[in-house]
Parts: sequence; structure tokens; C-alpha cells
Amino acid sequence: MAGGGSSPIHSPPAKRRNKPSTTTIHSLSEDLLLAILLHLPSLATLVRAALTCRAWRRAVASSPAFRRLFRSLHPPPLLGFFFQAPGVVQTPNTPAFPTFIPARRRGRDLAPAVRGGDFFLTSLDDCPDEAPCWYVVDCCRGRVLLMNWDDSSLVVFNPLMPRSKDAFDLGSEDLFEGRRGHYAQLNPRLLFSDEDPTSFRVVLLAHDESRVRANVFSSETGDWSVLPWVDVPASLDNDHSWLENDGGMQANGFLYWGYEDGRYLISLDTSTMEFSVTELPHYLKQCTFHVGETKDGATCIVYSDKLNVGILMHTKDDDGVERWVLDRVVPLDRELERVLRDGLEDDSELFHLVDSPSEVMVLAVQEGYAYLVILVTGDAQKPHWFMSLCLETMKLERLFRRTFDTDVHPYIMAWPSSLVGNYGRFSLEDALPEMLGRIINKVARRAGKHSNHPQEFKYKTEACLRAATFPLSLLSFQPLIYPLDENLTLAGLGYY
Repeated sequence: MAGGGSSPIHSPPAKRRNKPSTTTIHSLSEDLLLAILLHLPSLATLVRAALTCRAWRRAVASSPAFRRLFRSLHPPPLLGFFFQAPGVVQTPNTPAFPTFIPARRRGRDLAPAVRGGDFFLTSLDDCPDEAPCWYVVDCCRGRVLLMNWDDSSLVVFNPLMPRSKDAFDLGSEDLFEGRRGHYAQLNPRLLFSDEDPTSFRVVLLAHDESRVRANVFSSETGDWSVLPWVDVPASLDNDHSWLENDGGMQANGFLYWGYEDGRYLISLDTSTMEFSVTELPHYLKQCTFHVGETKDGATCIVYSDKLNVGILMHTKDDDGVERWVLDRVVPLDRELERVLRDGLEDDSELFHLVDSPSEVMVLAVQEGYAYLVILVTGDAQKPHWFMSLCLETMKLERLFRRTFDTDVHPYIMAWPSSLVGNYGRFSLEDALPEMLGRIINKVARRAGKHSNHPQEFKYKTEACLRAATFPLSLLSFQPLIYPLDENLTLAGLGYY
């Protein structure tokens, strides 16, 4: 065709349109991601979500503000209770293990944590030199402190990370040096920090007729440190053991011990290791009580008097005098009737089978909840209800029924170390040499100071060797595996 015009048969090429960018979940900003994660129902679901990819784990672990806010909205959940083996105190050389009873709370997110953990403590069988005679003396931040009565040793154990455990000797022989008159040693207490979950301390309290002193074990050094004797008000009881030994009471960095006569409460500031004594209200002498924290972190005492539950708040006057001030007293009889008859029709023939509670006992207070046992009249071997009480709403929740004939320790799920700071490091290949060096040095220090436990050095050394030869390539395609913790275990394996 003559001319330079375009052919009428062929239309000009259409302009290419750019495809709209695809927005994926990985496109979320860190702030938006954390805002979404705040709406998850519990710590268990947060752990599963955060471990789906490294970026999400980094976002959670690197934000202390997020952790504080999440804990305020979703307190760490109760997973169950450890019950002592009956008779283990009377016959310390008899093989015995504590039993664990799951809380059986509503919601499917906590059951996998219990199923994946070692709550039967079978991992303690890996210590062939230790006799199978274990006694739970404390639970703190998801760790269990166990005492072996046969050889006076201690183990710190996390049932959700069963390969992670620390064994050490019980105290120092010079704990009672300089004592006056009768003396006694109380059960050890365990201290963990949410912001530094790789280390711990154990506090062993001793007293003579009018003084107390603390013996402190540090996992960082592997040493016990005996502190000086401190004078405290004398007890009116003639009993040689004038301090209560049951229940590991602690709140906001303080450990607490009550007098057997109910007059005073001794506290130990674990940051300064200084003792102080406060006078208790006279009406607590005939009550069971426990020191803990409210949901917003305030230190409180929860006590029970028959079917009434009272709450005292810790205050300090302008002159610096510490006091316990009554906040409220709530009768629980109607709330107990509601909970015990939950699910029954008003005309049900089963109504007469519902237990008639006679007394409430406070077992523990943690994270805004009090854990109670509801005693019923009749046979002492009759099962009793174990319940949780929300201190904010004063509403009860049934957990399970069981005989109450031994010491009980609630187990609260802890914030895992893999979601705190940079423990394990986000670049695992760069972190491994540093972690190996830290642990080998730690093992060498402790092995030299505890030569009577050669197996400990053997186990730790083998753990180092296993970690040193672990194929790092395996981690590249395992999105739900925790990073290696300081004990060089794959903490995620068996966690869920």
C-alpha cells in the first residue's frame, strides 16, 4: 500500500498493564504483625505462631514492650499440678516420683503442651547415679526444682524442654556455722527472670532461735554463697521450726516466709539480698494464705476463712513502714454453689449428690489467680475440688477432683527462652561457636568444683559434642524448631 500510514487491518499493540502487587502475610510491617499477635488467645498459641518463621520470632523476641503487653492481656496459663508422692518425707530413701494432674481447662490450645512435655519426669532416669527418689520443692517460671532425698542433690527441670536440666549439690556444710540454740533448714526456693531465662538462682533459708540467713546458688558460677546471720523478731512458739516450710511464696522479686505463730512475714529482696520483716494482721493467724501478684503486678496476700476469701495489698507509708492493708473480703458460698452445680438442671435428681463445701484453702497465688482446694465434710480420703479464682472478677473455675493428702505445686507455663531477646541468636551459624565456648567454660568451672559428680561433666561434654556435630542444614527447612538454647538442646522438639 502506498504511503506510510499503518494498515487498517492490524490494530496498534495494546499497552501492557502492570499486574497489581500481591500482598502476603509476609508483607506485614513488624508493628502490624505484633498488633495481630496480641489478639491470640494464649501463650501456647503465640508460641506456635511465632515459630512459623524467623521474622515472626524475631519480632516477638526483640520487643520487651510486646511481651509485657501480651502477658498483661493473657497471663501465662496453668497447665496442671504436681502432687508429692505420699510418704516421701517420712521415708526419704524409698523410691518415689511426684504425680502430675493436668488442669483440664477449656480450650484446645493447652492440651498439646501437656502431651508434648515430660510431666512424668522420665528424663530424670537419664541420671544413673541418682536414686529414683524425687521431691518437688518449688515451681517457678515453668521450671521445677526437685530434691533427691537419697543423696541431697537438686535438679532444675523444665518439663516442656525435657533435655534441659541442671543438677547440683544441696547447699554448703557451713550453713549453720555460728548458730545459736536450735536450728533448722527450710526447703530451697527457685528464682528465674523472664528477661534472662538462661540462668537461675536457688535460695536456701536457715534459721536458729532468733536469726535467719540465706545460702544462694548461682547457675552462672556453680557456687553456693552463704550470707551473714540477720536478727529477726523471736517467735512465741517453743517449736524449733518456727518458720513455715510449705509453699514457695514469691512476688515481684521478693521471697516470703511466714511465722508459724502467724505474727510476722519475712521477706528477702532478691536484688539486694536484704531481709525485712512486716507484721501481719491478727486475723490471719487462723487462716491459710499465700503471697502473690495481681493481674497488674501488685503484690498481694490472698487468704481464706471458712468459705470467705480476702485480699490484702502491700503498701508503704510516707515514713517507709510497710503494711498489709485489707482490700476486700468476698463470700464464695453462692459462687461455689453455681460452679459445683454447673450443667445440672434445677430439678435434676443429681442435685443431692453435689458436695457441700465446708472450707476453702489457698494453695498458691500467681499472675492474678488464686489456686484453691475446696474441702468437704466427711471422710478425709474423699476427693476434693481443685479450682482457680480470678482475683479481678472473683469468679471460680473448676479444674478437677482429687484427694488432698500431700503437698501441691501448680505448674504455670513459662515464656520460652527462644522468644526472649536474642538467646540462641537469629544467625545460628554465627552463634554456635560462641555458645559452645560459654558452655564448655561453664562445665569446666562446675566440674572442678563438684568433683564428686563426674557424671555431670560427662553428660555436659557429650551435649557439647552433639551440638558441635549437629548438621545446621537441618534447621533451614524446619520452621517450627526452636533455636538451640544454652544447654544445647533443640528446645522445640517435644515442646508441642
